[in-house]
Amino acid sequence: MTASHEIQQYLERLDGGPTHEYGYEGQTGAAFAAWQDAIREELASVLGFPAIRATGSSEPDPERLATETKDGYERQTWHVRTEPDFRVPFDLLLPDGGEPPYPVVLAIHGHCEDGRALAVGEVPDDRPEIVEERRDFARQAVKRGYAALAPDMRAFGDLAGPEPDADGYRSCTRLQKVAQLFGRTLAGERAWDILQLLEFVERQSALDAERIGIVGHSGGAAAAMFAAALDDRLAPVAVNSYFCTFDESIVAIDHCECNYVPGIRRVGEMWDIAGAIAPRPLAVVTGDEDPIFPVEGTRRAFDELTEIYAAADAAKACNLTVASGAHRFYPDAVWPFVGDAL
Repeated sequence: MTASHEIQQYLERLDGGPTHEYGYEGQTGAAFAAWQDAIREELASVLGFPAIRATGSSEPDPERLATETKDGYERQTWHVRTEPDFRVPFDLLLPDGGEPPYPVVLAIHGHCEDGRALAVGEVPDDRPEIVEERRDFARQAVKRGYAALAPDMRAFGDLAGPEPDADGYRSCTRLQKVAQLFGRTLAGERAWDILQLLEFVERQSALDAERIGIVGHSGGAAAAMFAAALDDRLAPVAVNSYFCTFDESIVAIDHCECNYVPGIRRVGEMWDIAGAIAPRPLAVVTGDEDPIFPVEGTRRAFDELTEIYAAADAAKACNLTVASGAHRFYPDAVWPFVGDAL
């Protein structure tokens, strides 16, 4: 028996072991609500929220750092405290037209060293991430009349941390490793930061705290999905180029360390996590040639998710768009959904 055979058997044994302990099993009515409460509590636990909360509470203390007039909108740069002695920078884009309070779109960037600068379009417009991948979706949002709030995710942008390597990803790996030593996860810290920003929105008279949507791409879609699963103030929710099965994406294909949440596969599959969002509007958007979130897994996960939404009497609130293309942002699928729901 070869060593590689031993490893394969080990992986198969893990896959056949205790999984989906909090997975959806056909509950309806009061049992459905109890299931959602249970999976939310367990999700928060594996993400590391108890360890984050243990650091103590603190006031957000928002501070505006700069204001810039752009073509058709205003860009404000802020930072806010999300943990004691830790502040998260973000850009708030406000449209020139319309009357406040504006509906809000939280725009959560994907895995990139630019961080929020890419989401707000503060990079050269001829870059492929803009021209081909359309990842400036915070700027797209404000040009459609929404207030767009785009934070840096931890390990990227102004939160990249010390000594990134030539590819800009060492910080992501390092912060994930350190977080796990303290019972936390980088994915959980990112979701935590998103949820702390909701208090900022609620305190701003120009922002409509009753209408807060969230749009995420790739790793940002993971953070958006986790945050929305834990807080029902976020609606609608657009998950772009991420939703799949864990088995066919995160397990089967090597991803950056920040995609791995210890214990989440025991809690449930990805459709179970997303099912905690029901009955709020949820759009799953993907490309038919995405190499790291295969469309077959996306379709299978979505089929399971529709059963959960049906149990919440919200089958029409959940939709799937499979576009032609690879791992990129798909504005033609995301924005009509947001417009209908927000």
